Amino acid sequence: MLKFHQIKVNKDELSLTNVLQAGQAFRWVFNEKENHYTTTMKVTESNKYFIVVLSQPADDLIEFTSPDLSLDPEHLRSHLERYFRLDVSLNNLLLNEWIPKDHRFKTISAHGVRILAQEPWETLISFICSSNNNIARITKMCHSLCTNYGEEVGVFDGQKFFSFPSSDVIAERATETALRDLGFGYRAKYIIETAKKVSKVRADGNYENDTALFRKLQSSFSYIEMREHLMGYTGVGPKVADCVCLMGLGMDDVVPVDVHVSRIAKRDYQIIANNKNISTLKKLYADLPITRKKINLELDHIRLELYNKWGLYAGWAQGVLFSKEVGKVSGATSSGEIKKRAIVQVDIDIKEETATRTTFDRVSNKHRKNIKREQI
Repeated sequence: MLKFHQIKVNKDELSLTNVLQAGQAFRWVFNEKENHYTTTMKVTESNKYFIVVLSQPADDLIEFTSPDLSLDPEHLRSHLERYFRLDVSLNNLLLNEWIPKDHRFKTISAHGVRILAQEPWETLISFICSSNNNIARITKMCHSLCTNYGEEVGVFDGQKFFSFPSSDVIAERATETALRDLGFGYRAKYIIETAKKVSKVRADGNYENDTALFRKLQSSFSYIEMREHLMGYTGVGPKVADCVCLMGLGMDDVVPVDVHVSRIAKRDYQIIANNKNISTLKKLYADLPITRKKINLELDHIRLELYNKWGLYAGWAQGVLFSKEVGKVSGATSSGEIKKRAIVQVDIDIKEETATRTTFDRVSNKHRKNIKREQI
């Protein structure tokens, strides 16, 4: 019998249903009978993966465990607190950041939707898979990569769980033909070429693993520089790059603009780029050849305007509105099927006297400098 440990957190701050299978992470498997989620995760910066099991049996706690007894529960607790970004309060963001700047948030609940801190290499490949795709198919592709190229981590709920394959493994073992046969379509070429490029950069820089490489880039680059670098990989455009920046690299102010966010911006905020806006952005990116080639300036204007409206946690605000717009979650289940479910409605009652202001000190100096540059 596995022993579960607890993290005290209210459901209005974190809803597993609304976060784990809602278009950020794609490898959580939901057991409908036991009402828990399972995946494999790197719990430290090493290459070792562990099976991790989560449940939310009450409105004020998360339970977690791992069948691997070598994993210290306190190490796993710390990892999950970082993964779910529990240092950031959604209620504080609503009260102190979003409602004062955007009256629409007065009638919107976050429903426990928060941005995850994911491993950047997996995030990059997952969102390359997202090109012209839906959550169900992205989920299938990510699981297929692990089953065919990852290492078996263990068995839980009668199901085998695998690690996410590194750039080296994909570059050495996968082929475009094999990935096409697995249903990746034109994305097969993107994944192979990106894996080969990342693997080479890793080798040239003598980085221990993919995570170490991207953490180094994260500490060295501003947002604009990081986006330029990411778009240098085959199959990575502005939206994919922005998803990696937000969900894999902790750039909380970045707003990925897809068809849903574009619709929200135009319908609810009347954000439409004019000729002056386009001209200004062209000048801003004059020295960035990859950005100049790949950027959609009208969508980039939307990104910038939403950042100006919502501030340093604009990416989180986007996540809340994206979830509300889509209205459903979709993910793998222990039965082997990929199923859709409705977003869980979580009512909250924010009390100003109990919601202390969050300290917004998590953006690097270089990142802050770049943000100022973008406020045109």
